[in-house]
Amino acid sequence: MSKFKVGIVGATGFTGHELIKILAGHGGVELVYATSTSSAGKKVSELYPDLSYLDLSFEDYTVLEAKKRKLDCVFLAVPHGESMQFAFDLLEAGIKVVDLSADFRFSDYQTYEKTYKPHSQRDLCSQAVYGLPEFFRKDIVNAKLIGNPGCYVTASLLALLPLKEVVTDIIIDAKSGVSGAGRKAEEAYMYVNVASNFKAYGIAKHRHQPEIETYVGQKLEFTPHLLPVSRGILATVYFKSQKTYEELNSLLQTTYKNEPFVTVLTKSDPELRMITGTNNAYLKLYKASKEGQFIIVSVIDNLVKGASGQAVQNMNLILGLEETAGLILSPVYP
Repeated sequence: MSKFKVGIVGATGFTGHELIKILAGHGGVELVYATSTSSAGKKVSELYPDLSYLDLSFEDYTVLEAKKRKLDCVFLAVPHGESMQFAFDLLEAGIKVVDLSADFRFSDYQTYEKTYKPHSQRDLCSQAVYGLPEFFRKDIVNAKLIGNPGCYVTASLLALLPLKEVVTDIIIDAKSGVSGAGRKAEEAYMYVNVASNFKAYGIAKHRHQPEIETYVGQKLEFTPHLLPVSRGILATVYFKSQKTYEELNSLLQTTYKNEPFVTVLTKSDPELRMITGTNNAYLKLYKASKEGQFIIVSVIDNLVKGASGQAVQNMNLILGLEETAGLILSPVYP
């Protein structure tokens, strides 16, 4: 049986590395094209020795080369603002696209432009499908362009979307491992500044807040924090509701009953060690100390369910593969 051919544009970042690892163990696709501006000509194993079993080199990107390789799908793991032109050219060449940047996460380009920068491919925004499979699966399977959600947003939306019609006064207190900032060398992310430290940032102005608000359908407060760990997202979501705990928990349980990667816990508490290195998400609903107030804790791996794993989940759907293919991963523990 022939395999689908896939490529990665921008394959040297943390999400690119995670994509390569997942795709290398995927039985239904073959990674035949991995591009990098900074590392073209180098073997993948030179940059990532853990991938020494791969006979693959980084290359310069051209859409002509992507067409020549007869790619079925391309992952765009490049910064916001750069993906939009890549996506247009690839779609024109008949290649499906999963974009890991924010460029196609908003169907309304005006919201994108208020948050990021002017959009050069406005018409494509309304054609893109938001890549949160648990809620947009029916649209994803017929899509050619996927806007893959980010890590903070995924953790928050998984907690809130089943309940969005019955909750108010939402406050999201979210923490991320340092890998969420990418591989860039900046002073703020140096070991001496992160180890034994903990801080909030982007308070009341973080660029992911409009994305969460768009899909929840109401204004909320979102405060991200930088954890002194390598990877993982833990979001603590506070809200009010006139529903009972039992009603809210039933909504969560019903929503995720048949979802392969989302588990609603009833006994143990969500922890980062449950999800590190996996495409899984764990949620738990709690009663707050005040009547009518509730808390949900949500945990995911920022590089997998929050980025590359979810991207592969979307790829599986648009290529007609088993949704879980390549994504049955065990957590890294201890």
